[in-house]
Amino acid sequence: MSTIPEKDLPPGRHRVLREHLMREITNETSDTSETDKAHDTSETPSPVRPPLWRRPAFVAPALAGALAVAVVLGVTVTRDATGPSARPGSTSSDRTPDTMSRQSPVELLERIARAAEKGRLSRVRDNQFVYSEVENYHWKMDPGLRIPDGCLMTQEGHPYGVEQSWKSVDGQSEGLRREHADGKGSGGDYVENTIARQLPGKTMPEYFRQVEELPTDPEGMYRWLYGLEPGERASGKRSADVGAYEKVATLLTGQLLPPKTAAALYRAAARIPGLFVVDGARDAAGRQGVAVAMKGASLSWTPDRVGARSELIFDEKTDKFLGESTVRITGPKNECDVLDKGDLVESVAVVDRGIVDETGRLP
Repeated sequence: MSTIPEKDLPPGRHRVLREHLMREITNETSDTSETDKAHDTSETPSPVRPPLWRRPAFVAPALAGALAVAVVLGVTVTRDATGPSARPGSTSSDRTPDTMSRQSPVELLERIARAAEKGRLSRVRDNQFVYSEVENYHWKMDPGLRIPDGCLMTQEGHPYGVEQSWKSVDGQSEGLRREHADGKGSGGDYVENTIARQLPGKTMPEYFRQVEELPTDPEGMYRWLYGLEPGERASGKRSADVGAYEKVATLLTGQLLPPKTAAALYRAAARIPGLFVVDGARDAAGRQGVAVAMKGASLSWTPDRVGARSELIFDEKTDKFLGESTVRITGPKNECDVLDKGDLVESVAVVDRGIVDETGRLP
């Protein structure tokens, strides 16, 4: 193969080709698509969804062309194979590789809704408490995480370990929160804090009686998720869909839902564009299930929301809600970026939930 003589290239062409090469390589190694910045009504998922990290077919020939230019110009292209000195010890190393499922999110959520409406909840009194036991994970609080020397990390606190809580049914009695110092909830030291009397939440329910006021029909619940006034239609914006999904996740992880409310929530959620199903998802407690997921959504703030996805995880046999996990879907961007593709950003596992007569008592 003959090379192109340098004199045949017009002045400045070397620089242009080099810049083109670097843009192609950057586009190849990036998993973030510009199309995620704007909602497209054609994004309604089909029953079969390819993995989020699968690249479009046109990338391969484009990269091949860029490499050919590199050979002509004598440019040496290398990939930095060195990553952070350590990965979070309890994230991707403990995860079973998840895969995109062939299930339709609409069909899966309908099945879960039917299971939910068969549930039973005895009459709840105002002077009772909603007991919850959850296990939290956040990568910044992981004791196995080691930050490379010279890298700075903010020190804000995040929920981590096992937390038990007793919240007043009507919000008018003081509750109790118990955080286990060992992070396991199996006895040992714990820290207790009083949960103050609750005021009605303006956007999200704060206690059980307020949850009962939510719509129990799918249409009404859908309008509540999107914050729509009577006669108002959804904007179709991607940000509105993400916001509706995150309200679903917040309700499921934070509240005890009556059967009819839960069924309406699942059927309303099925109408949110951009959902897909993931097999082999795991929560903070290590339980595995099937997940309804959305790219760019998260229960906690992340610097790169486009580079993560939220998974609402359900037991495949019982259809019971297990928890929510936010998973990184892009690789590390630099030496100080300690999360790899597949690592957990955060996770909330709902271990137990029920009604009790007083604080400190278990269901």
